[in-house]
Amino acid sequence: MRSLIPVFLRRALILPLVLFLAACQTEIYSALPEREVNEMMSVLLEGGVQATKITGKEGFSLQVDASDVQRALEILASNGLPRGARESIGQVFAKSGIVSSPFEERVRYVYALSEEVAQTLQEIDGVLVARVHIVMPEAPALGEVAKPSSAAVFIRTREGYDLEYLTPQIRRLVANSIEGLTFDAVTVILIEARPAPASAAMADATLREMLPGLQVHMTSVSMFWGWFGGLAGALMLALAGLAWLFWDRLSRGRTPRRAEEAAE
Repeated sequence: MRSLIPVFLRRALILPLVLFLAACQTEIYSALPEREVNEMMSVLLEGGVQATKITGKEGFSLQVDASDVQRALEILASNGLPRGARESIGQVFAKSGIVSSPFEERVRYVYALSEEVAQTLQEIDGVLVARVHIVMPEAPALGEVAKPSSAAVFIRTREGYDLEYLTPQIRRLVANSIEGLTFDAVTVILIEARPAPASAAMADATLREMLPGLQVHMTSVSMFWGWFGGLAGALMLALAGLAWLFWDRLSRGRTPRRAEEAAE
């Protein structure tokens, strides 16, 4: 029984730390690709928010301090993250065993094509969100005038990125990606994203004095108390263990003396 007590004490010392650290973290997104999670972590670090990447069965999740949840969501939203999952042409036209009408096939084709072009535009540095809306009229009947195809491109850029000089290249890329589309029939709209509004804790970047001579940033207050509570609990358990060991040794020393007195 005595040999099991040190093992119990070791586990008891670790348990409060684990519980307090786990309680300080809040999961904000899960089941995401690792590349996207890494991008989100980079953006959050630039905004002064610490983030943790956790591996799961269905992908990766992102955790931040409980006090930073609102700020983290604002930063990610202003940077267009996480990006919405786009379907490729292969996914849209996956065989389902059901016969589709020509109209349905055409709608699916136009949608898949717009997703592919938008995905390509989103690879440009400074582009947060790209949307491509394609208008491809059906083939005219005999004697009717054919209507030209057209496309409208919406791009939301990062703050400080001026992509106006790339507008001709974007129009050329879209026109050459879609059959029957001309350069003049492509419209490009560029909108600069607004910066994330600073929360009350981040606006003044103030420090809070937790202990005499010890100051902690306001966004890390809950993490500080988590560490402090865990260490305090571990110290109390350690003191309890030392007290038990002292009492155990003292009781062992008294037992022989009592036996000697009984023998006399």
